[in-house]
Amino acid sequence: MNKIISKLTFSKLIVLLILTGLLIINNNLSYWKKENRVIIWDVVSYYGYLPAAFIFDDLTMKFTEDYKGDKKFTIWAKKTDTGNYVLKTSMGPAILYSPFFFPAHSYAQKYGYNTGGYSEPYKFALTLSSVFYVFIGFIFLRKLLLKFYSELTTGIVLIALFLGTNLLWYSSYEAAMPHTQSFMLLTLFIYYSIKWHEKRKLKYAFILGISIGLISLIRPTNILIALFFIFYNFTKLSDTKKQINLFLKNYKHIILIILLTFIIWIPQFLYWKKVTGHYLYFSYTDEGFFFNNPQILNGLFSFRKGMLIYAPVLIFSLIGIPVLLKKAKPSFIGISIFTILNIYIIFSWWAWWYGGSLGQRAFIDSYAILALPLAAIFEYLIKQRKLVIIPFLVIFSLTILMGVYHTYLYKTGAIHWDGMTKEAYFDSFGRLKPSGKFYTLIKQPDYEAALKGTEIY
Repeated sequence: MNKIISKLTFSKLIVLLILTGLLIINNNLSYWKKENRVIIWDVVSYYGYLPAAFIFDDLTMKFTEDYKGDKKFTIWAKKTDTGNYVLKTSMGPAILYSPFFFPAHSYAQKYGYNTGGYSEPYKFALTLSSVFYVFIGFIFLRKLLLKFYSELTTGIVLIALFLGTNLLWYSSYEAAMPHTQSFMLLTLFIYYSIKWHEKRKLKYAFILGISIGLISLIRPTNILIALFFIFYNFTKLSDTKKQINLFLKNYKHIILIILLTFIIWIPQFLYWKKVTGHYLYFSYTDEGFFFNNPQILNGLFSFRKGMLIYAPVLIFSLIGIPVLLKKAKPSFIGISIFTILNIYIIFSWWAWWYGGSLGQRAFIDSYAILALPLAAIFEYLIKQRKLVIIPFLVIFSLTILMGVYHTYLYKTGAIHWDGMTKEAYFDSFGRLKPSGKFYTLIKQPDYEAALKGTEIY
């Protein structure tokens, strides 16, 4: 025991506390015991592959038309020209749910729960999967940060990302959403990108291929993270030839990464072929991007869903990017390019506020990228004179506390899921619950107009 305690560094302790906190919060919530929790909204689509394939044995989902069995289910799917039904979302999340789904199904069968895929054991399994993936994500985020920063900085940044952002909400109150999966996978990809550039080992290429395959199968636009791998250690324009030669020299590894990514996608191609008749199918139909009109200012600063309003600690992440040149120079170009393009693409989506959510949930996936500049500016500023350190630490701490406060207000309904305005925000500020006039101050978006690109704010 003494040996274990002696090896328990500050950052390791933080990771263990995050795990403990999540287990306590989720146990207290026990949302898997409640009727309209866990497998709701988008999770219905992400999860639907598993009960359709392994319980009802019908990926076409025609069974939903005249089902008369005793197994309860909730499957949302659109009818195609073939007469089959197709799930809107890709199957990446279902693949990562599956190691928890199958034991839950066996448990439900053995102990007399409804075995349709939506009773307590299944919901508990999805909740547990989120805690597991967050824990793995923080283990590797710690390893990643320690490559460039001290124990103190690493531990503080882990706390800041967990408490000061909406990651806390999406690993507890809406634990089954796939953002925790993506957070883990992108962290893994970044860490092993660096490992591969340090030592070109085949096992690193294998991990990168599996990771980027799953990353893109959960959210296709997240394939942008490949830019970090491509531009890592690219510090000036004259490095272009060196970088090209590096990839050419290790072409077998690059081929392996691409091949594994394709293999991961094969089940999705086969599913689309089976239910639609096409190997490639755009299941979002009338939803899309407006690249000529990205809502960047709204996405970052609006009271409806401004990322920097509801997770203000991330302000330090963005202004910390230039500091990477001093603290983590090999990552500067990759992080800069990825962050700019990620912001542009995320806020070009027709519903730039991403439906009902706390803050900008689409950015949770890439918090590992934002952690590096956050650590850079933190470590830089705490080494300055006391005249700088004290105001910085006060403001930094307040931004984390604001993140926690926003999480609480969202839980009580004092932050609306998609209709916040400046008036509603300041009406709730300083309260613990919504006021009597709160709902007269919100302004919900016009979704029909947004689909046409005419709803802005």
